[in-house]
Amino acid sequence: MPYVIWLEAGKPWTARFEGNRWFFEGVGANVNNYLNKYDVEQIYFIDYYRITNREFREKLDRVMNKREEALRVASLDSGFVKQERKRLRYIKNNHLASAVVYGEVEDRESDLLEDTYAELQKAVIEDTTSWEIPEYRESMDRVMHALIRMKELKGSFYDISLELLRQTISTFKDERLIEYIVNKNVMAYMKALSVGTTGEMDSIFRNWVHQPILVEAYDNLCRANRKLEKGQPAVPFTFPDINGKEISLSDFKGKYVYVDLWATWCGPCNAEIPSLKKLEEEFQGRNIYFVSISCDKSQDEWEKFVKERQMGGIQLHMRGDNKYMEELGNNGIPRFLLIDREGNFIDASMSRPSDPKTLKILRELEGI
Repeated sequence: MPYVIWLEAGKPWTARFEGNRWFFEGVGANVNNYLNKYDVEQIYFIDYYRITNREFREKLDRVMNKREEALRVASLDSGFVKQERKRLRYIKNNHLASAVVYGEVEDRESDLLEDTYAELQKAVIEDTTSWEIPEYRESMDRVMHALIRMKELKGSFYDISLELLRQTISTFKDERLIEYIVNKNVMAYMKALSVGTTGEMDSIFRNWVHQPILVEAYDNLCRANRKLEKGQPAVPFTFPDINGKEISLSDFKGKYVYVDLWATWCGPCNAEIPSLKKLEEEFQGRNIYFVSISCDKSQDEWEKFVKERQMGGIQLHMRGDNKYMEELGNNGIPRFLLIDREGNFIDASMSRPSDPKTLKILRELEGI
């Protein structure tokens, strides 16, 4: 759990941590006790998708009103109060945008209130005097994500990420803010797919990101991801199957391999199982293996799940060894890989079984 503190020259304070709470003493204690007020109602990540948007908006208004009231009755320094009111506004904007980005969508239609788009548009007004408030930068990035999502753009992750970068550049004038959003999203794209950037995305990064430490991190990630490019030797693996037999990537030489990295507890992973079964039926007896590798901590739970769901293909378990995931630069599941007959990558960030282009790609493989 993160804790927020206020530092001001000439106003020293001390703190102690007891019972999962901070207690402050000294000249600057009042501000920090306010910031770490224990009984303030919280907005949690699951609230973005656990409750309807209308209920969420009601909770958000209630929570933020309570925070405003807590600030009002705290009788704090006027300079702090001015900054804190800004921070609270950015916190609210961040939550509002997050409910759009992560909120549940039923029957392909979200239940967003009619004023949501207008509220988010108001939230992208930049304020250079707020630069030192971390929540300012974070909220601007999240609001841009929400506005892009509400456009319901079609295309790949690359296409949508690129559009977000373009909109950021056309919306803001503060080069520090543009640099922050560009760097954050380009790096997120590369880490999610374990690929380097190409074309316009690389040009945008080079044009707007100039801090040496950020450029170095970008270049290092580009170099690390090159080993996952098409034609590079696929990262090898050796894991036990459902019967305890050791299975290696080299065992499949001469065959194509479609790899699914997943876990029983992963909702999006489970959602792909029916589509994966259809692919296995479509290509049964042909020149391709379907290999599912579980990162579940419990091997017993994995075995039970696989048997109850009557999962096909080749089922392997990592046994708690994360080295394979680390070699792939993997930061999330599900993740899919397509490997050629020589054991080289065709695509280290292959499309999901439910994506129509997956079937098309597999059908067009030479010698399938």
